[in-house]
Amino acid sequence: MLSLNEFILEQNVQGELKKLALAVSVDMPDNVYIYESKYNISKIFELYTKNEKVEASDIPVFNYSNEKIERIIKNGYDKNIVYNKIDAKQNVSSKSDWHKLHEDSDFTPIVAYTAHDIKNLKYPIVAKPDNRYAGQGIAVFGTYEDALSADLKDFAIFSEKIDIDKEFRIFCWNGKPLMQVNRIPANKETKTLSKPTDDKLKFNYELQSDSITEGLEKLIKEFSEAHSDLNFYSIDIALSKSGKPFVIEMSSEPGPIFGIMGHVYKEMYNDYYDTPLSEEAINKIDKYIKEDIQTTLDSDKERFTIK
Repeated sequence: MLSLNEFILEQNVQGELKKLALAVSVDMPDNVYIYESKYNISKIFELYTKNEKVEASDIPVFNYSNEKIERIIKNGYDKNIVYNKIDAKQNVSSKSDWHKLHEDSDFTPIVAYTAHDIKNLKYPIVAKPDNRYAGQGIAVFGTYEDALSADLKDFAIFSEKIDIDKEFRIFCWNGKPLMQVNRIPANKETKTLSKPTDDKLKFNYELQSDSITEGLEKLIKEFSEAHSDLNFYSIDIALSKSGKPFVIEMSSEPGPIFGIMGHVYKEMYNDYYDTPLSEEAINKIDKYIKEDIQTTLDSDKERFTIK
């Protein structure tokens, strides 16, 4: 009788996939690029969605939903075969904890953590709450007097505002860059951060087909090594008009656009099973990635483009 690993390897020689699992929330809008049937992710991963009961299994699972992972571990799933473990993800989800970890970096803006210390910052400043996404809750204060006149209790960090020339996101796996997308403000409110506080920032995304690491090797290495317990993540970078790169934040659940989860599948498979996928399987995954890039582009031709 074949062992589990032997069975999996034999199946992959034949081009069969879905020997890895992915736990994903259907409540997050951008996760449609994972669970909607028009994308190919369900053809390569066994998907665990929010409302399904998942029995304990020997299949390694990728964590795109802490809530789901907590539930399946409680039901007996081995926490040691979870990629993007909960504790590792929490080190990037808290903006204040993340900035404290990186406050000595040359690639992060100058930050204060209390209303008392904002007098030491250069204005304008950006105020952000903790544990929110898509820019919800942020505010900009042009002067120290403007900040003092506001209710600051809901903000966790205050950073000097960067004079941004361009922004981009690099998806990484264990320090290896997988893909770059350029983030282009979709409206004036996003570009100037002048939106209503609880509105989301709105970006258009441009897939970068050229080299994605030129001049950023030191930055990627520094932040990847600081989060070496995290397998998959994105690094959001703002390039100032003077040409200096700043890391704005990292995410362990970035919008999974342009077929990025196909790249994750290949990296996760090689890491867990310590053996390469068959050529047939790689060709199949690459075909799925190409199709998902096109499906992403077709889903919103204004929001998604290729450079």
